[in-house]
Amino acid sequence: MGESTMGAPGKRRNPLRLSKTLACVGVTLSALAAGCSSSQATPPTTTQVPAYQQTGPDKVGVTTLDLGSAGPVFGERYATVFYPADAAKVASHPPFSYTEAATLPTALQGILPAKYNTTTTVAAYADPPASSKGPFPVVLFSHGYGGERLYYSSLLAGIASWGYVVVSADYLERGLAAQALQSKARPSATDDTAIMDASLTAVEHASSDPSSPLASSVDATKVAAVGHSAGGGTAFNALAAPALKTAVGWAPVGPTGTPSSKPVMLIVAKGDNVVTPASVKKTYQAFTGPKVLVEISGAGHNTYTDICEGIRSGGGLITYAIDAHLVSPSLAKLGMNGCQATDAAPQRFWPIVQFYTVVQLADQFAGNKTAVVPAPKPGQFPGFTVTIKQAG
Repeated sequence: MGESTMGAPGKRRNPLRLSKTLACVGVTLSALAAGCSSSQATPPTTTQVPAYQQTGPDKVGVTTLDLGSAGPVFGERYATVFYPADAAKVASHPPFSYTEAATLPTALQGILPAKYNTTTTVAAYADPPASSKGPFPVVLFSHGYGGERLYYSSLLAGIASWGYVVVSADYLERGLAAQALQSKARPSATDDTAIMDASLTAVEHASSDPSSPLASSVDATKVAAVGHSAGGGTAFNALAAPALKTAVGWAPVGPTGTPSSKPVMLIVAKGDNVVTPASVKKTYQAFTGPKVLVEISGAGHNTYTDICEGIRSGGGLITYAIDAHLVSPSLAKLGMNGCQATDAAPQRFWPIVQFYTVVQLADQFAGNKTAVVPAPKPGQFPGFTVTIKQAG
Protein backbone atom coordinates (compact mmCIF):
# COMPACT_ATOMS: atom_id res chain seq x y z
CA MET A 1 0.00 0.00 0.00
CA GLY A 2 1.26 3.47 -0.77
CA GLU A 3 0.15 6.98 0.05
CA SER A 4 1.29 10.23 -1.50
CA THR A 5 0.39 13.84 -1.00
CA MET A 6 1.19 16.95 -2.97
CA GLY A 7 -0.06 20.43 -2.18
CA ALA A 8 -0.13 22.92 -5.01
CA PRO A 9 0.96 26.42 -3.99
CA GLY A 10 -1.32 29.43 -4.42
CA LYS A 11 -3.91 28.51 -6.34
CA ARG A 12 -21.26 -8.12 -27.20
CA ARG A 13 -23.83 -6.52 -26.27
CA ASN A 14 -23.54 -8.09 -22.92
CA PRO A 15 -26.44 -6.68 -20.88
CA LEU A 16 -25.52 -5.79 -17.33
CA ARG A 17 -26.70 -8.19 -14.68
CA LEU A 18 -27.09 -6.36 -11.37
CA SER A 19 -28.93 -7.89 -8.45
CA LYS A 20 -28.10 -5.29 -5.84
CA THR A 21 -30.25 -2.61 -4.22
CA LEU A 22 -29.39 1.08 -4.39
CA ALA A 23 -28.07 2.93 -1.39
CA CYS A 24 -29.97 6.14 -0.69
CA VAL A 25 -28.21 9.16 0.71
CA GLY A 26 -29.05 12.74 1.57
CA VAL A 27 -26.10 15.06 1.65
CA THR A 28 -24.97 18.20 3.43
CA LEU A 29 -21.52 19.72 3.43
CA SER A 30 -19.41 22.74 4.09
CA ALA A 31 -16.82 23.27 1.36
CA LEU A 32 -13.46 24.90 1.95
CA ALA A 33 -10.86 26.03 -0.55
CA ALA A 34 -7.34 25.33 0.67
CA GLY A 35 -3.80 25.52 -0.54
CA CYS A 36 -0.58 24.21 0.95
CA SER A 37 2.67 22.52 0.05
CA SER A 38 4.05 19.25 1.30
CA SER A 39 6.45 16.55 0.26
CA GLN A 40 5.60 13.64 -1.98
CA ALA A 41 5.88 10.35 -0.09
CA THR A 42 5.41 7.90 -2.96
CA PRO A 43 6.97 8.57 -6.37
CA PRO A 44 4.61 8.53 -9.34
CA THR A 45 4.80 5.92 -12.05
CA THR A 46 7.81 6.28 -14.32
CA THR A 47 5.50 6.46 -17.32
CA GLN A 48 4.73 10.02 -18.38
CA VAL A 49 1.06 10.69 -17.64
CA PRO A 50 -0.69 12.97 -20.16
CA ALA A 51 -2.20 16.23 -18.94
CA TYR A 52 -5.62 14.69 -18.44
CA GLN A 53 -6.73 17.72 -16.43
CA GLN A 54 -6.84 19.68 -19.66
CA THR A 55 -9.13 19.32 -22.65
CA GLY A 56 -8.07 16.24 -24.60
CA PRO A 57 -7.07 15.93 -28.26
CA ASP A 58 -10.58 15.07 -29.50
CA LYS A 59 -13.38 17.48 -30.29
CA VAL A 60 -16.54 16.37 -28.51
CA GLY A 61 -19.98 15.68 -29.94
CA VAL A 62 -23.19 15.35 -27.96
CA THR A 63 -26.29 13.43 -28.96
CA THR A 64 -29.38 12.10 -27.19
CA LEU A 65 -30.75 8.55 -27.18
CA ASP A 66 -34.30 7.58 -26.21
CA LEU A 67 -34.38 4.81 -23.60
CA GLY A 68 -38.16 4.37 -23.62
CA SER A 69 -41.03 5.46 -21.42
CA ALA A 70 -40.49 6.07 -17.70
CA GLY A 71 -44.22 6.27 -17.03
CA PRO A 72 -46.88 9.01 -17.11
CA VAL A 73 -45.24 11.27 -14.52
CA PHE A 74 -41.71 11.30 -15.89
CA GLY A 75 -42.39 10.70 -19.58
CA GLU A 76 -39.53 9.48 -21.76
CA ARG A 77 -36.21 8.41 -20.29
CA TYR A 78 -33.15 9.59 -22.21
CA ALA A 79 -29.39 9.24 -22.24
CA THR A 80 -27.06 12.04 -23.27
CA VAL A 81 -23.94 10.74 -25.00
CA PHE A 82 -20.61 12.62 -25.16
CA TYR A 83 -18.23 11.23 -27.76
CA PRO A 84 -15.09 12.00 -29.81
CA ALA A 85 -16.27 13.83 -32.93
CA ASP A 86 -14.94 14.26 -36.46
CA ALA A 87 -12.85 17.41 -36.05
CA ALA A 88 -13.25 18.35 -39.72
CA LYS A 89 -17.05 18.48 -39.41
CA VAL A 90 -17.78 20.05 -36.03
CA ALA A 91 -17.73 23.62 -37.39
CA SER A 92 -20.97 22.97 -39.25
CA HIS A 93 -22.72 21.97 -36.02
CA PRO A 94 -23.88 24.35 -33.27
CA PRO A 95 -22.21 24.46 -29.86
CA PHE A 96 -23.97 22.26 -27.34
CA SER A 97 -25.92 23.99 -24.58
CA TYR A 98 -28.88 23.23 -22.36
CA THR A 99 -31.31 25.19 -20.23
CA GLU A 100 -32.31 24.38 -16.66
CA ALA A 101 -35.85 23.70 -17.92
CA ALA A 102 -34.51 21.05 -20.30
CA THR A 103 -33.38 19.01 -17.30
CA LEU A 104 -37.00 18.52 -16.23
CA PRO A 105 -39.47 15.96 -17.61
CA THR A 106 -41.23 17.43 -20.65
CA ALA A 107 -44.53 17.91 -18.80
CA LEU A 108 -42.84 20.12 -16.20
CA GLN A 109 -40.57 22.27 -18.33
CA GLY A 110 -43.05 25.15 -18.55
CA ILE A 111 -43.20 25.75 -14.79
CA LEU A 112 -39.73 27.27 -14.46
CA PRO A 113 -39.80 31.09 -14.49
CA ALA A 114 -37.47 32.71 -17.01
CA LYS A 115 -35.21 34.27 -14.38
CA TYR A 116 -34.26 30.83 -13.09
CA ASN A 117 -33.94 29.20 -16.50
CA THR A 118 -30.22 29.67 -16.98
CA THR A 119 -28.33 28.26 -19.96
CA THR A 120 -25.14 26.21 -19.73
CA THR A 121 -22.85 26.06 -22.76
CA VAL A 122 -20.44 23.12 -22.89
CA ALA A 123 -17.21 22.69 -24.86
CA ALA A 124 -18.91 20.37 -27.33
CA TYR A 125 -21.02 20.32 -30.50
CA ALA A 126 -24.53 19.04 -31.19
CA ASP A 127 -24.73 15.84 -33.24
CA PRO A 128 -21.60 15.87 -35.43
CA PRO A 129 -20.45 12.51 -36.80
CA ALA A 130 -18.13 10.52 -34.56
CA SER A 131 -14.40 10.51 -35.13
CA SER A 132 -13.09 7.84 -37.48
CA LYS A 133 -10.34 7.12 -34.93
CA GLY A 134 -12.74 4.87 -33.03
CA PRO A 135 -14.17 2.65 -31.84
CA PHE A 136 -13.76 4.02 -28.31
CA PRO A 137 -14.27 2.59 -24.80
CA VAL A 138 -17.64 3.21 -23.16
CA VAL A 139 -18.21 4.93 -19.81
CA LEU A 140 -21.67 4.54 -18.23
CA PHE A 141 -22.47 7.44 -15.89
CA SER A 142 -24.99 7.47 -13.04
CA HIS A 143 -26.03 10.70 -11.28
CA GLY A 144 -26.89 11.11 -7.61
CA TYR A 145 -30.03 12.06 -5.66
CA GLY A 146 -31.50 15.35 -6.82
CA GLY A 147 -29.28 15.08 -9.90
CA GLU A 148 -29.97 14.82 -13.60
CA ARG A 149 -28.14 13.42 -16.64
CA LEU A 150 -27.16 16.86 -18.00
CA TYR A 151 -25.89 18.37 -14.74
CA TYR A 152 -22.40 16.86 -15.18
CA SER A 153 -21.96 17.83 -18.84
CA SER A 154 -18.76 19.84 -18.43
CA LEU A 155 -16.92 17.04 -16.64
CA LEU A 156 -18.30 14.33 -18.91
CA ALA A 157 -17.38 16.26 -22.06
CA GLY A 158 -13.87 16.66 -20.69
CA ILE A 159 -13.58 12.90 -20.19
CA ALA A 160 -14.93 12.25 -23.70
CA SER A 161 -12.25 14.56 -25.16
CA TRP A 162 -9.66 11.94 -24.18
CA GLY A 163 -11.21 9.24 -26.35
CA TYR A 164 -14.28 7.88 -24.52
CA VAL A 165 -17.96 7.51 -25.33
CA VAL A 166 -19.65 8.67 -22.12
CA VAL A 167 -23.32 7.72 -21.65
CA SER A 168 -25.24 9.70 -19.00
CA ALA A 169 -28.69 8.19 -18.45
CA ASP A 170 -31.78 9.48 -16.67
CA TYR A 171 -32.20 7.94 -13.22
CA LEU A 172 -35.48 9.80 -12.89
CA GLU A 173 -36.66 8.00 -9.77
CA ARG A 174 -33.95 9.77 -7.76
CA GLY A 175 -33.84 13.01 -9.76
CA LEU A 176 -34.77 16.49 -8.59
CA ALA A 177 -38.22 16.32 -10.20
CA ALA A 178 -39.03 13.14 -8.27
CA GLN A 179 -38.05 14.85 -5.04
CA ALA A 180 -39.97 18.06 -5.80
CA LEU A 181 -43.09 16.13 -6.83
CA GLN A 182 -42.76 13.82 -3.82
CA SER A 183 -43.07 10.96 -6.24
CA LYS A 184 -43.88 7.57 -4.84
CA ALA A 185 -41.54 6.02 -7.39
CA ARG A 186 -38.37 4.85 -5.69
CA PRO A 187 -35.06 3.65 -7.12
CA SER A 188 -34.64 -0.11 -7.01
CA ALA A 189 -32.22 -2.77 -8.12
CA THR A 190 -34.59 -3.55 -10.99
CA ASP A 191 -34.68 0.10 -12.08
CA ASP A 192 -30.91 0.45 -11.99
CA THR A 193 -30.39 -2.76 -13.91
CA ALA A 194 -32.89 -1.77 -16.57
CA ILE A 195 -31.49 1.75 -16.93
CA MET A 196 -27.90 0.60 -17.29
CA ASP A 197 -28.90 -2.20 -19.63
CA ALA A 198 -30.86 0.24 -21.74
CA SER A 199 -28.10 2.86 -21.89
CA LEU A 200 -25.43 0.37 -22.92
CA THR A 201 -27.69 -1.37 -25.42
CA ALA A 202 -28.85 1.94 -26.90
CA VAL A 203 -25.34 3.21 -27.51
CA GLU A 204 -24.31 -0.10 -29.05
CA HIS A 205 -27.33 0.00 -31.36
CA ALA A 206 -26.49 3.56 -32.34
CA SER A 207 -22.91 2.56 -33.10
CA SER A 208 -24.18 -0.12 -35.48
CA ASP A 209 -26.48 2.36 -37.27
CA PRO A 210 -24.70 4.05 -40.23
CA SER A 211 -27.14 6.98 -40.04
CA SER A 212 -26.38 7.75 -36.38
CA PRO A 213 -23.81 10.35 -35.27
CA LEU A 214 -22.41 7.50 -33.16
CA ALA A 215 -21.83 5.17 -36.11
CA SER A 216 -18.82 2.87 -35.52
CA SER A 217 -17.86 4.71 -32.33
CA VAL A 218 -18.32 2.06 -29.62
CA ASP A 219 -15.89 -0.60 -28.43
CA ALA A 220 -18.21 -2.84 -26.41
CA THR A 221 -15.27 -4.91 -25.12
CA LYS A 222 -14.19 -1.95 -22.98
CA VAL A 223 -16.87 -0.70 -20.59
CA ALA A 224 -16.54 1.16 -17.28
CA ALA A 225 -18.94 2.83 -14.87
CA VAL A 226 -18.64 6.21 -13.14
CA GLY A 227 -21.12 7.66 -10.66
CA HIS A 228 -21.65 10.50 -8.24
CA SER A 229 -22.95 10.02 -4.68
CA ALA A 230 -25.75 7.41 -4.83
CA GLY A 231 -24.71 6.95 -8.46
CA GLY A 232 -21.30 5.86 -7.19
CA GLY A 233 -22.99 2.93 -5.47
CA THR A 234 -24.70 2.13 -8.77
CA ALA A 235 -21.33 2.21 -10.55
CA PHE A 236 -19.77 -0.14 -8.00
CA ASN A 237 -22.75 -2.52 -8.18
CA ALA A 238 -22.34 -2.59 -11.97
CA LEU A 239 -19.00 -4.37 -11.54
CA ALA A 240 -21.01 -7.57 -11.10
CA ALA A 241 -21.44 -7.54 -14.88
CA PRO A 242 -18.68 -9.30 -16.87
CA ALA A 243 -18.61 -6.38 -19.33
CA LEU A 244 -17.39 -3.89 -16.71
CA LYS A 245 -13.63 -3.40 -16.34
CA THR A 246 -13.52 -0.77 -13.59
CA ALA A 247 -15.64 1.75 -11.68
CA VAL A 248 -14.97 5.25 -10.36
CA GLY A 249 -17.07 6.82 -7.62
CA TRP A 250 -17.23 10.58 -7.05
CA ALA A 251 -18.17 11.17 -3.38
CA PRO A 252 -19.61 7.67 -3.57
CA VAL A 253 -21.72 5.54 -1.32
CA GLY A 254 -20.60 1.94 -1.23
CA PRO A 255 -21.89 -1.09 -3.10
CA THR A 256 -24.93 -2.81 -1.64
CA GLY A 257 -23.51 -6.31 -1.69
CA THR A 258 -20.10 -7.92 -1.50
CA PRO A 259 -17.59 -5.44 -2.92
CA SER A 260 -16.09 -6.41 -6.25
CA SER A 261 -12.46 -7.44 -6.60
CA LYS A 262 -12.21 -5.49 -9.87
CA PRO A 263 -10.16 -2.27 -9.90
CA VAL A 264 -11.89 0.77 -8.42
CA MET A 265 -11.17 4.42 -7.70
CA LEU A 266 -12.91 6.56 -5.07
CA ILE A 267 -12.71 10.37 -5.18
CA VAL A 268 -13.86 12.51 -2.24
CA ALA A 269 -13.68 16.12 -1.11
CA LYS A 270 -12.25 16.38 2.39
CA GLY A 271 -15.00 18.75 3.55
CA ASP A 272 -17.91 16.44 2.73
CA ASN A 273 -19.95 16.10 5.93
CA VAL A 274 -22.34 13.27 4.98
CA VAL A 275 -20.59 11.18 2.35
CA THR A 276 -17.63 11.95 4.53
CA PRO A 277 -14.00 11.09 3.92
CA ALA A 278 -14.33 8.67 6.83
CA SER A 279 -17.24 6.84 5.22
CA VAL A 280 -15.53 6.77 1.84
CA LYS A 281 -12.39 5.37 3.47
CA LYS A 282 -14.50 2.54 4.94
CA THR A 283 -15.87 1.82 1.49
CA TYR A 284 -12.33 1.87 0.10
CA GLN A 285 -11.14 -0.57 2.76
CA ALA A 286 -13.93 -3.01 1.92
CA PHE A 287 -12.72 -3.48 -1.65
CA THR A 288 -10.31 -6.38 -2.01
CA GLY A 289 -8.87 -5.79 -5.46
CA PRO A 290 -6.70 -2.99 -6.89
CA LYS A 291 -8.02 0.25 -5.46
CA VAL A 292 -7.23 3.96 -5.29
CA LEU A 293 -8.52 6.63 -2.92
CA VAL A 294 -8.17 10.27 -4.02
CA GLU A 295 -8.84 12.92 -1.35
CA ILE A 296 -9.13 16.54 -2.49
CA SER A 297 -9.16 19.56 -0.21
CA GLY A 298 -11.88 22.15 -0.72
CA ALA A 299 -15.00 21.94 -2.92
CA GLY A 300 -18.24 20.29 -1.88
CA HIS A 301 -20.71 17.59 -2.71
CA ASN A 302 -22.36 19.45 -5.59
CA THR A 303 -19.19 21.01 -7.01
CA TYR A 304 -18.99 18.20 -9.57
CA THR A 305 -21.99 19.68 -11.40
CA ASP A 306 -22.55 22.46 -13.92
CA ILE A 307 -25.45 23.84 -11.92
CA CYS A 308 -23.12 24.72 -9.07
CA GLU A 309 -22.00 27.78 -11.03
CA GLY A 310 -25.59 28.97 -11.46
CA ILE A 311 -26.27 28.48 -7.77
CA ARG A 312 -23.22 30.59 -6.93
CA SER A 313 -24.76 33.47 -8.90
CA GLY A 314 -28.22 33.04 -7.36
CA GLY A 315 -30.00 31.35 -10.26
CA GLY A 316 -30.97 27.97 -11.61
CA LEU A 317 -33.49 25.26 -10.90
CA ILE A 318 -32.24 24.48 -7.40
CA THR A 319 -32.66 28.11 -6.36
CA TYR A 320 -36.21 28.11 -7.76
CA ALA A 321 -37.05 24.88 -5.95
CA ILE A 322 -35.79 26.39 -2.69
CA ASP A 323 -37.57 29.72 -3.20
CA ALA A 324 -40.84 27.94 -4.09
CA HIS A 325 -40.50 25.50 -1.16
CA LEU A 326 -40.64 22.54 -3.52
CA VAL A 327 -37.84 20.63 -1.82
CA SER A 328 -37.03 19.69 1.73
CA PRO A 329 -34.37 21.58 3.70
CA SER A 330 -32.08 18.55 3.51
CA LEU A 331 -32.35 18.37 -0.28
CA ALA A 332 -31.84 22.13 -0.48
CA LYS A 333 -28.61 21.74 1.45
CA LEU A 334 -27.52 19.04 -0.98
CA GLY A 335 -28.04 21.44 -3.88
CA MET A 336 -26.13 24.26 -2.18
CA ASN A 337 -23.22 22.17 -0.93
CA GLY A 338 -19.95 23.57 -2.23
CA CYS A 339 -21.77 26.13 -4.37
CA GLN A 340 -21.64 29.23 -2.20
CA ALA A 341 -19.81 32.32 -3.45
CA THR A 342 -17.15 31.69 -0.80
CA ASP A 343 -16.44 28.15 -2.09
CA ALA A 344 -13.85 27.26 -4.70
CA ALA A 345 -15.15 27.75 -8.24
CA PRO A 346 -16.26 24.46 -9.84
CA GLN A 347 -14.03 25.14 -12.86
CA ARG A 348 -10.99 24.82 -10.56
CA PHE A 349 -12.21 21.54 -9.07
CA TRP A 350 -13.29 19.74 -12.24
CA PRO A 351 -9.75 19.35 -13.65
CA ILE A 352 -8.71 17.33 -10.60
CA VAL A 353 -11.67 14.97 -10.87
CA GLN A 354 -11.17 14.68 -14.62
CA PHE A 355 -7.45 13.97 -14.29
CA TYR A 356 -7.81 11.07 -11.87
CA THR A 357 -10.89 9.61 -13.51
CA VAL A 358 -9.14 9.47 -16.88
CA VAL A 359 -5.96 8.09 -15.29
CA GLN A 360 -8.03 5.20 -13.92
CA LEU A 361 -9.88 4.60 -17.18
CA ALA A 362 -6.72 4.72 -19.28
CA ASP A 363 -4.83 2.38 -16.95
CA GLN A 364 -7.60 -0.19 -16.72
CA PHE A 365 -8.50 -0.24 -20.40
CA ALA A 366 -4.79 -0.68 -21.12
CA GLY A 367 -4.70 -3.64 -18.73
CA ASN A 368 -2.53 -1.86 -16.12
CA LYS A 369 -4.50 -3.13 -13.15
CA THR A 370 -1.81 -2.28 -10.59
CA ALA A 371 -0.45 0.92 -12.14
CA VAL A 372 0.79 3.53 -9.67
CA VAL A 373 -1.49 6.57 -9.65
CA PRO A 374 0.64 9.72 -9.39
CA ALA A 375 0.40 12.55 -6.93
CA PRO A 376 0.01 15.90 -8.70
CA LYS A 377 3.02 17.81 -9.85
CA PRO A 378 3.80 21.16 -8.20
CA GLY A 379 1.40 23.77 -9.52
CA GLN A 380 -0.82 21.24 -11.31
CA PHE A 381 -3.92 22.06 -9.24
CA PRO A 382 -3.46 25.52 -7.70
CA GLY A 383 -5.21 26.03 -4.39
CA PHE A 384 -5.85 22.34 -3.68
CA THR A 385 -4.10 19.54 -1.86
CA VAL A 386 -4.51 16.03 -3.26
CA THR A 387 -3.72 12.88 -1.28
CA ILE A 388 -3.45 9.48 -2.97
CA LYS A 389 -3.82 6.13 -1.22
CA GLN A 390 -3.67 2.89 -3.16
CA ALA A 391 -3.36 -0.84 -2.73
CA GLY A 392 -3.59 -4.07 -4.65
